[in-house]
Amino acid sequence: MSGQRPWLTKPGGLPVTAVIGDQSFADPVKVSQWLEGADEFQCKWAVRYLWGQVSKDPLELYLGDWSHGQLGGLVEWMLCGEGLMFGGSCFPLPLFGIRRHGADHFAKARNAWNQRVNRQRKAEQAANTITVDADTKRKIQKLAAEHNLKGDEFLSLLIDLVAERRGAVEGILKQRREVKRAALASDLGWLSPPASGADSSL
Repeated sequence: MSGQRPWLTKPGGLPVTAVIGDQSFADPVKVSQWLEGADEFQCKWAVRYLWGQVSKDPLELYLGDWSHGQLGGLVEWMLCGEGLMFGGSCFPLPLFGIRRHGADHFAKARNAWNQRVNRQRKAEQAANTITVDADTKRKIQKLAAEHNLKGDEFLSLLIDLVAERRGAVEGILKQRREVKRAALASDLGWLSPPASGADSSL
């Protein structure tokens, strides 16, 4: 996140990254870097994840229609800021519990997000997978081997060829229709321009 972020320093200008006893505050630089590439959905997910670490109350009671930038700022504030006020709203949460172990909470949030992204990617890959029976698979592998190709490469090329052939056939049919149309128009005399100055009287 760019711009001024007053919630990242304590009174007196002390950085919030200090480690005191068993406390381990989140590094504002790392949090900001993670948020740089985050879209609105990711920021809202992070707010909900951190909220769930300290409260069972519905988040909607405190969170209005916030912008992408506000949500990113709220993530930083929950991890690295202080106080209960952010953007004019009061969040009555034991946020010090998050901030006191901010490094751990941030690491868990990043890991949980990465796992979510990986699960979604695998689900998309599975949805794009074509399943064939064993006999068909053997036939594909045999045909592919005859052309020194892998099975998936063979299928890809085969589909390209079929698509190209279909396009060519459609082009030929279109040309034939155009020829027939022109012949019919010619038979009806619609292709010949009317004679200029011709007398139409009988």
